[in-house]
Amino acid sequence: MTPITPASRQQSEDVALLWVTRLAAEPDNRQLAEARLSPQERGDLQRWLDADTGNAQAYARARQLWQLTAMPAARLAGEEDAALQAILRRGRQRPRRRLAALAIAASLLFAAVSMLAWQPERWIDNLQADYSSAPGQLRTVTLADGSEVTLDGDSALDVSVTDSARNVHLRRGAAFFKVRHTGQAFVVHADTGEVTVLGTRFEVRREAHGTEVTVEEGRVAVSPLPGIGAQVLTAGERIDYRDGHAGALQSVDPQQAFAWREGRLSFRRVPLADALAVVQRYYPQRIVLLDSSLGARPVSGEFSSQDPTVVLAAFQAVLGFSQQRLPGGTLLIR
Repeated sequence: MTPITPASRQQSEDVALLWVTRLAAEPDNRQLAEARLSPQERGDLQRWLDADTGNAQAYARARQLWQLTAMPAARLAGEEDAALQAILRRGRQRPRRRLAALAIAASLLFAAVSMLAWQPERWIDNLQADYSSAPGQLRTVTLADGSEVTLDGDSALDVSVTDSARNVHLRRGAAFFKVRHTGQAFVVHADTGEVTVLGTRFEVRREAHGTEVTVEEGRVAVSPLPGIGAQVLTAGERIDYRDGHAGALQSVDPQQAFAWREGRLSFRRVPLADALAVVQRYYPQRIVLLDSSLGARPVSGEFSSQDPTVVLAAFQAVLGFSQQRLPGGTLLIR
């Protein structure tokens, strides 16, 4: 198996599933044995794990997920046999790619029959969050202090408003804040950093590559770590941070940056992998991108967020990739 360096968390998770299915002799085998790998494969696996901390985390989650879903997978494997055999037949027609086809087929079967366990952290987030939104749902809520928050699709947050402090924790997704000026600092916590304001309009968005903060009106202070290296942003500016490190300050077009609030998805030469991560917020089933080179190709356009299938069809027309819908709803793009 050829090692792959992930361009996103989702891709890292997809590759982890490939490795985990390779470790099991049969789909219903609960025991995952690295002894089943050849010496070369073991080396490839170790290099992939060492390439990025996210790979090791995704691998650990995939192993745990396999243990939880192995028996349901065995029971449903017969129902998915036709789809699986079709993929295997294509693999036999291309002998040099047969091993990759087998690995992908196993991972896709696993993904299809374990949809109830897909991203279990989403369920935990939704159960623990004060407010959450479903894929494709925009939700606006008014907080106890009068501030207004609009959640993008598939987002979740916690809120704590007291007489002395206003704190929000963005667990997942994105939120646009219209903060009411009360004289108290309003702090949004996301990933490792925090955004502090008094009264303004801004967005905080958690993506696979890090957290982005974009200001529409007023000023905010962004710290990649609490109280450290604060950067002040004004209207029309954006900054991102990840693992305690901030990127360069950018100028943005507010009309494009906040188009999602009006039900529009706007892309300007965005890598397909990043664009699909946006579309995923509006698509009810999982989207799996298996070709990292395809994911790096840019796409542009402006679309309604009401029908993500139209967005996918437009990307397909430009880039020429294939879409395959699996039983259970998972969408494969390659």
